[in-house]
Amino acid sequence: MLTLALSLALLVVLIFMIVRRRHLTILMSVASLLAGLLAMLWLQDLGLLPGSQGPLTHTRPQTLEDARR
Repeated sequence: MLTLALSLALLVVLIFMIVRRRHLTILMSVASLLAGLLAMLWLQDLGLLPGSQGPLTHTRPQTLEDARR
């Protein structure tokens, strides 16, 4: 549900940027923030972020942080 809401918000911001063509700096910042949040949710779902569980968790490269645990 959160992914859908963020995707719709990003789509609205992108359309607003194309149609309005004003305040592009702020709109680009908002679009970057929304895209970053979507990327983080996607990586967490895949298990590629530290501490997350997902289908790719076992293939994540081990780091020095993982060795201390």
